[in-house]
Amino acid sequence: MSRDDVFDDEHRAGGPCGLLREPRASPPSGRPPRDRDADLTGIGLSEGWYEAPREVARISLRPWQQAVFWGLRVYIVVMLAVMVVGFARVALGS
Repeated sequence: MSRDDVFDDEHRAGGPCGLLREPRASPPSGRPPRDRDADLTGIGLSEGWYEAPREVARISLRPWQQAVFWGLRVYIVVMLAVMVVGFARVALGS
């Protein structure tokens, strides 16, 4: 398919908006119109869009993983406290 098949003659004029062209309403000659709903349905069936999602089970963390996550929580709280102290010092001018 060439560029000439997509755009009609009245939108080929140059100028500042020469690149902003509207595609034809009908497909190029020799090709039947496509049913886009049927195409999307076919894709959805092949990809499993219409099936129920799989069950997601919760896993139990190992003790070292739990320690890492608790360490991250403590780090976040400490950093928030440092930010609050910093903002308070600037706001109070000291």
